[in-house]
Amino acid sequence: MDRRFAILFVVFGAFLAICTGCKGFSQEPLTSASKGNSSKYTIGVEENSSTQEAVINQFPNAQIKQYPDLITAYFALQVGDIDVLAYNDIIITHTFNDSMSGLTFIENDVGMSEEIVIGMNKHSTIPDLKGIINRLIDSLNAAGTLSELNEHWHEKLKTNPLISTKESNSDQVLRIATSADVPPFSFTSENQIIGLDIDIVKLLEEKLNVKTSLIKTDRNKLVSKLKNNEADLIISAFTPTKKLQNEIDFSKPYYIGKTAFAIRQNDFTKEATLSKVPQMTYLEPKKPDEIYKLADLSGKFVGVQTGTTLDEQVQQLIKLPRIQYFTNIPEMTKALEQRNLDGIAVDYSVAEIILKHHSDFSILKDRLNKDEFGIAMSKNSPLKASIDSCIKVLQKKGEIQKIKDKWSKNKSAVRVIQQDWIGSDTLIVGTEALYAPYEFYQWGELSGIDIDIMYTIGKMLNKNIKFADMNFDVLIPSLVNEKTDLCIAAISITEERSNSIDFSIPYDKNESVIVVHTPQHAIERIGDSTGALSRFFQKIQDIFN
Repeated sequence: MDRRFAILFVVFGAFLAICTGCKGFSQEPLTSASKGNSSKYTIGVEENSSTQEAVINQFPNAQIKQYPDLITAYFALQVGDIDVLAYNDIIITHTFNDSMSGLTFIENDVGMSEEIVIGMNKHSTIPDLKGIINRLIDSLNAAGTLSELNEHWHEKLKTNPLISTKESNSDQVLRIATSADVPPFSFTSENQIIGLDIDIVKLLEEKLNVKTSLIKTDRNKLVSKLKNNEADLIISAFTPTKKLQNEIDFSKPYYIGKTAFAIRQNDFTKEATLSKVPQMTYLEPKKPDEIYKLADLSGKFVGVQTGTTLDEQVQQLIKLPRIQYFTNIPEMTKALEQRNLDGIAVDYSVAEIILKHHSDFSILKDRLNKDEFGIAMSKNSPLKASIDSCIKVLQKKGEIQKIKDKWSKNKSAVRVIQQDWIGSDTLIVGTEALYAPYEFYQWGELSGIDIDIMYTIGKMLNKNIKFADMNFDVLIPSLVNEKTDLCIAAISITEERSNSIDFSIPYDKNESVIVVHTPQHAIERIGDSTGALSRFFQKIQDIFN
């Protein structure tokens, strides 16, 4: 071996050791769970779970680390903080599907299993709540309903058509805490919480003739909701523990599952390792709470506005994001400012306004998707043809671009168009005035790009415009229920929305981006050094090949 080759080999080996933390690859990988009962191994578990208690009993010699949820534990496994991850087998396999790499399951030869139950508030105002819940579970078991639910959700992960969506007329409300991050039991899809547990909630509503209210809560705060009397039940793949038995009540189990033991894939051969080197960019000097590219948001908290399409874009382009929903942009921006979020997904024009007020924020260079905005209206609205004609004229004359420039490029304050005409009748237009520069309040009046566009169209059609300010997620229902004639609020045109409403032709296009709490100069510096690092190791790979 010549000297140059030997030096490169040593450098490369040191690089891999640092990247992997050495710990996970310096010892022989486990082949079965029972071999983990050694001080050499660290096992990760979910805190305050029956799995945690069982692991402590079954593996007295191993080191145990607890984590608030599965995603946090998964990343601890990947970076070598733990050697084994013990978790419910159904949840872990549904969370990390075939598109996820890096996990191998070893034999559960210690016979560990876990019961999933409903957690109950000991001080609930509902009489005999525990007896009611247990009798319901008995009846569902006897009828085979629970088996049918298990079969459906393990195979399809889609809303169960056999479960009624009809709401109860009762005045009594059952408050149910769920984490919505444990598929197939409770998880979020298309802005809705669904799953086997949610089907049980619907059955509770039907059988007990009560209304139910879902309270989405971080997994490690579910018990606090009961203890603080903020919820009546926990239905969220919840497991009973001895530690909590004096503080809350537990139902009979409605599901009994196995514990899976996961380790990192043992694929660090010469060829496999070399193929991964160009992507190993996390040695760059960055602060723990700073984000430089989309990949850095894996497993991190990303804020999106309820009712938008941005959650789907985030899930498509970021690995295992922990999406947090907000009703408006100011609340989301404040959460990022306080570092309760790692990033927020917004339209580019909105991001520019946010950056004007936050010099320590920046926009990631990686983009999400491009959206087309349309004016929304009810199905088969007689207004569509005239609205489309107005937009075509305004685009041809460059008026829409002038309006956009007015609100985004002017350094001095500008005023919204004044309604100085008397129309033949009035159009009620829904909007959400918390999305600058499209719609927001300035000097006590509704202002922004969309407001000017709508006033301009109103004047062209000789219509008075009356705006109705409401939450974004009720705009479309307001059209369906004929409470508004039109809605304009930077609404993305999507196939799903077009099933229930109509859109005008697009009046604007915009990119979706991620805003992070990282100075722009840091992002530019890291971007350059990452490329250099990849090129350096590509040369090493070429030498080895």
